[in-house]
Amino acid sequence: MPRSHPLSFEPRGPAAAIERGLLTIPHVMQALLALSLISSTIRTGPGAVGETHSEVAVAQAPRRAPASSPGAGLHRYLQRPVPRSARFLDHGVISLAAAGGTPHIYRLDLRVGLFDHVSVGVTANWLPGQRAPQVWPVGAIAIWRWRGVSGLGVEVGGHYRPVLFPSVDPEVHFVPQTQLGLASVVLSSGLFSAGLDFGAAHTRIPVVDPNDGLSFRRRAVFGGGAFARVGNRRAGLTADALAVLGPEPLLVFELAVELRFGAFEDRPRGGWREL
Repeated sequence: MPRSHPLSFEPRGPAAAIERGLLTIPHVMQALLALSLISSTIRTGPGAVGETHSEVAVAQAPRRAPASSPGAGLHRYLQRPVPRSARFLDHGVISLAAAGGTPHIYRLDLRVGLFDHVSVGVTANWLPGQRAPQVWPVGAIAIWRWRGVSGLGVEVGGHYRPVLFPSVDPEVHFVPQTQLGLASVVLSSGLFSAGLDFGAAHTRIPVVDPNDGLSFRRRAVFGGGAFARVGNRRAGLTADALAVLGPEPLLVFELAVELRFGAFEDRPRGGWREL
């Protein structure tokens, strides 16, 4: 066998492999392609991952609802369904009523509803022998008003009203002899609304002579009764029957025709025939 020279060496590396036929040109091309793919993955991998996470975060970020105006909740509340009440007015509704009865003969009533829970106004009459009209404030507060899907409504609240006749010393100034502060429970369905009143009547009781209206003392006694209304949201007929259980019982009967006008209400105004 031929000996190799002591100073000779065998070529190594890819060139030697190619010479020996162990590494062909296709093998070299495949290796270069694999290296280029690995280097590109290492160079772009973190950025691509970050971009993917950011896109997912943007896609999953919840969308904020548009900010509502401060009065939007109040407007929605004032547009909810409420009963057609005999005692309480809806927001923005003006009520004008003419009533006849005893002992006050007749009276006119003007009220306005605020926020579905407050009704304020005045009542007045002018009888023969009185030097001026007798005008006195009236009001009502609804603590709870509810109307179900079936149309049945329930209301709880209270109201204040005077009895305009007889008055005390009408030649000097008008002071109601009896004033009523009553709690009210109302049930409503469709065109009908009825309920009960109960509470206190602040009345004047003569000290000596019943005919001497200037000699009196004040006393709170029980007062109460029943009421009913038939009508829609714009027009109705109301009947009241109240009793003041003092030393001299006082009975108050009244029949009233009422018209309600939509002045600045939030609900759709509708027509006069609408329920």
